[in-house]
Amino acid sequence: MVAFMNNDEIKILKYLSDRLGSGGSILEMLKDINAKYGKTYYPNIYKATKNLEKAGIIKITTEGKNKILSLNKENPFSKYYMAEIEDSKSTEIKLFRELLNDLLYLPEKFNIFSMASLDTENHLVLNRIELLILAKNHDEDYDLIKSLLKLETAYNIGIDPIIFTLDEFIKIMKSDELSPIKDLILDKYILYNSLGFWDLIIRKDINSKYKKLNKYPQEITEEELAYNYNRFGFKLHEKLTDENKISLETIIFAMSINDEPRIKYGSIVLLKKNIDKINPPYLFYIYKRYEELGRLKNMILSLIELRALKNDENLKPYLNLIKEDKNTRFDLNMIRKYIELYD
Repeated sequence: MVAFMNNDEIKILKYLSDRLGSGGSILEMLKDINAKYGKTYYPNIYKATKNLEKAGIIKITTEGKNKILSLNKENPFSKYYMAEIEDSKSTEIKLFRELLNDLLYLPEKFNIFSMASLDTENHLVLNRIELLILAKNHDEDYDLIKSLLKLETAYNIGIDPIIFTLDEFIKIMKSDELSPIKDLILDKYILYNSLGFWDLIIRKDINSKYKKLNKYPQEITEEELAYNYNRFGFKLHEKLTDENKISLETIIFAMSINDEPRIKYGSIVLLKKNIDKINPPYLFYIYKRYEELGRLKNMILSLIELRALKNDENLKPYLNLIKEDKNTRFDLNMIRKYIELYD
């Protein structure tokens, strides 16, 4: 299908693939295309847009004075177009060929539905890979992460897995909460099952029309922290302002690295109070991404030692994957005090 398109038509579909099918105006699109996919010009893009609209591949709607482009998700062939685009993009990924082959072998060993590298170029500069893995369930998470840790050692590169089931992925993408994954996914290379990925995006009407976090968890403001930890049940006596909702796992991480004791120890209270709401693989990812896994391990071990967790079965498997870190230990008496005061 894509083989019969010209370069500008392909660039438009690449642009829409980055945005999960949700585009902007032609001028906004032109700016993004020139920045990422090579120089082109307004007359060329305008003509290509009209061709794609005529073919029923994209839709153009009017919002005020602007003409807004989007993928025509009602077209039954849209997922095939986008899968071809993703496959062509994946040939441009700048990973070591041997590492890429080893990553592509993972779906043969584990129940992986789809897999993508996120924000690849920026993270390769840091010698890291952010790997989104959509799994059929979490039964194999432990062995899957162990395999990835072995690849880390073999290739001397950080591999940060973000493991979701399909239902978890749909839930987080359609949530009104801000989260790092929702920013990262807007720059992706799909490594495995691009057709299945786009079938999911289209069937569940997932798009990029959401607010972006646009910051590292370490940059979350005191006001944002306060609004969110109160929302999740750690209620301090303070004046609150309306802020953006941010995902639970992100807030726990941001609190736990805070220098203020009541905030830092409050992260452990939140972990305890929300144990049944937390997505353990996502929590593991955030701490691993910022090389704070030892801190997470000490938080969990402290609660286990205090017998403060009602249900720790989902967290326990991760403890064996995390090295000890004596520099991030917590005071058990302080934890007990904060639990008594705020739980």
